[in-house]
Amino acid sequence: MDLKKSTITVLSLVFFIMIGLCCSSVFSAEKVPLGSIVPDFKLKGPDSPQTKAYLGVNDEKLFSFSQIKTKLVLIECFDVF
Repeated sequence: MDLKKSTITVLSLVFFIMIGLCCSSVFSAEKVPLGSIVPDFKLKGPDSPQTKAYLGVNDEKLFSFSQIKTKLVLIECFDVF
């Protein structure tokens, strides 16, 4: 019985170490410096006239963050698996 418990313990430890090594590149990514500037890329324009008026963008199909006349644009990034 002790051999079974110790085998399970060792295998569990090896499993968690392997998971940690595989995920280390994800968690060790460089942090974005505070106050950094997002590159000026294009986004699909909103469909509703109210949203266009709120953002202050023209009737263009694509717009960039620099076209939004405000002091701060807050961007929330998330990933869906």
